[in-house]
Amino acid sequence: MSEKVVRTRMTLDLSQKLNEHLERLASEQGVSKAEVLRDAIDLLVRANRAANDGLVVGAFKIDDENKVVVQREFSGAGLP
Repeated sequence: MSEKVVRTRMTLDLSQKLNEHLERLASEQGVSKAEVLRDAIDLLVRANRAANDGLVVGAFKIDDENKVVVQREFSGAGLP
C-alpha cells in the first residue's frame, strides 16, 4: 500500500515571461505546470545541498577526449 502524499495548495504570481517559459516547459515535457514547478523546486533543493557541501553546481558536457568540460556554473537563486 502506498503512502498518501500530503500537498499544500498555493497561489503564485509570475511575470508573463516566466509564465511563458513555464508553459513551454510543461508542453515539451507533457506534464502540468505544477509538475514542472515541483521538479524545479526539487532540483533547486538538490543543487543547494550540493553547493553547501562545497560542490560546483552547473552544466557539463563530455568532449571528444571523454573529458568533462564545464559549460556553465550556476549560482544565485538560492545557491551559495
